[in-house]
Amino acid sequence: MENLFALLILASLVLLVIGFFSPKTSLFWDKKNEPTKKRSGMIYGISLVASFILFGVTSDGKKTTNSSADNSTATEKVAENKPAMTQQQLDSIENEKNLIAIKEREDQTIKAPNLTASYDENEVKADENFKGKTFFVEGTVRDIKKDIMDDIYVILEGDQMFRDVQCFFDDKNTASQLQKGMRVTFQGKCDGLMMNVLMKNCVLVDNLSDLKKKKK
Repeated sequence: MENLFALLILASLVLLVIGFFSPKTSLFWDKKNEPTKKRSGMIYGISLVASFILFGVTSDGKKTTNSSADNSTATEKVAENKPAMTQQQLDSIENEKNLIAIKEREDQTIKAPNLTASYDENEVKADENFKGKTFFVEGTVRDIKKDIMDDIYVILEGDQMFRDVQCFFDDKNTASQLQKGMRVTFQGKCDGLMMNVLMKNCVLVDNLSDLKKKKK
């Protein structure tokens, strides 16, 4: 295509020059109109300009395609030559992920006495902060029981004798292994205050202190 437009440029230029001297010769194909220098110059001048533009467009397109292909090849070569990460680098990345996970856990964990204290201080404000939200509660097991619907729950000691955190927990096998006085962490959804602070759909997870030990 590029060669065709180059040929058109050459032909237009030759016929444009011929038209200045012999319009009849340059316009040999036009039998209906009078062959004049003006008409010849206009026709072949437009043809010359159009051919130049089309030649330039096709040349740029070809360069762009070649450039993209070269860039793609260069990128593939860089990827091929990129050395594999060392074990130390992999360990560093894993350690960074653990640090981020621990930081997120710290931001989402509250101790059971602090949770009950928030409700004792201002129930309206505590509901705004906690009710309907999922987070981690860490505390000491006071009791493992069932309610009248046979639902299992674990009581975590609160900041007062008669105000605790009541975590509803479906895993019967795990619940049977819990003991009073154990330090545990539940992740669940706060359901507000009803004598105790209620946590629904709870899952037993590692304590934050245990996660930090694993990191070390």
